[in-house]
Amino acid sequence: MIQKKLKILQFCNKAPYPPVDGGAIGMHNVSQGLIDEGNQLKLLTFETHKHPIQTSEIPDSYIETTRLESVFVDLRVKKTDALKNLLFSKRSYNIVRFFDVKMKDKLIEILQQEHFDIIQIESIFLKDYVPIIRQYSKAKVVLRAPNVEYVIWDRLSEIEKNPFKKYYLSVLAKRLKREEIAAYHLFDAIYTVTQEDLEIIKQHCNDKPMAFIPTGIDVTKDLDVSKVPVEYPSIFHLGALDWFPNQKGIQWFLDHVWKVLHEKYPNLIFYIAGRRPPEWLKQLNLPNVKMIGEVKDAGHFIKSKAIMIVPLFSGSGMRVKIIEAMMLQKAIVTTSIGIEGIIHEHEKNVMVADHAEDFIASIIKLVDDQTLYESICKTAKENAAQYYSNAILTKKLMDFFYTL
Repeated sequence: MIQKKLKILQFCNKAPYPPVDGGAIGMHNVSQGLIDEGNQLKLLTFETHKHPIQTSEIPDSYIETTRLESVFVDLRVKKTDALKNLLFSKRSYNIVRFFDVKMKDKLIEILQQEHFDIIQIESIFLKDYVPIIRQYSKAKVVLRAPNVEYVIWDRLSEIEKNPFKKYYLSVLAKRLKREEIAAYHLFDAIYTVTQEDLEIIKQHCNDKPMAFIPTGIDVTKDLDVSKVPVEYPSIFHLGALDWFPNQKGIQWFLDHVWKVLHEKYPNLIFYIAGRRPPEWLKQLNLPNVKMIGEVKDAGHFIKSKAIMIVPLFSGSGMRVKIIEAMMLQKAIVTTSIGIEGIIHEHEKNVMVADHAEDFIASIIKLVDDQTLYESICKTAKENAAQYYSNAILTKKLMDFFYTL
């Protein structure tokens, strides 16, 4: 039976375009998949200092097909506001700073002008807008949960050594957990990008349709890696450098892994790339560690290097950059948390290591055994192409929507 196409409002907590980090890539690929399936999409997003929208750099075709509208909101963390919240409120600071009158008014304006079948909320941080949606729309309200947010803050507090920071992170985690769990009941349906996150949410909420639908990528793009010479051996990290879990992971790698590797391989180079590096990374002065910063063409950068490291010990959700690197035939060394939500087989299409000695041993294997390195690169691409086609996963999402 031919199903009708849907009118969908995608409500984003940050700009999906340009798709420069995992969160933006995930939202952008959902948008593109829904449009490719013939649905009528409307995209409403926050614009912030951290994620500005440069209209001149966005293709006209994207603005036309997504019918993009944005509202600028100052989401910068302010110490005085954070302190007031800590002392005089029991609400989650992570959530309350996302509620803004200008965004509320824009949302109401859109809902008064248009009818939607589905309104997809891209973050639990936008939960305070759900009652407004209910007031002005009969659409099914669906949460796409790229993370279980309180788990990220729980894990950060667990690994933090500074007692004051540890206390503050634990307060943030507890408040966020309380609000996040309560918020699950506001939605008509929920889908996650990892099975692990789905199981966590089910522990707190089992009164609605739920699904696990991972982030997809375009597996039809020209990914001919033979056109770009690979610097083998070399090590690289690519990710948002203003994201605290990435910072902690790089610091751990430099402290516990890199020193050993540099002694064994004096000519091996470690490249660090990503947006908005903190000052300590900018000032880093270690032998054979090259701070690249933001790269214009992430695909070309990934193609040109050999071994990708993702040393994550906190965070939640799915690392889209790992899927992209797999498609680009990269050997990846990551942790159990880094590979969460991604179908994989250790030492076949990825190397998984949770301790320094295992991380070191995995990289040594890939540097010393080029046959193993090339085998993992090849099977990594096969794995990504088999399980993470955006077109196939969008059809799964549409089937989920049709059940609501």
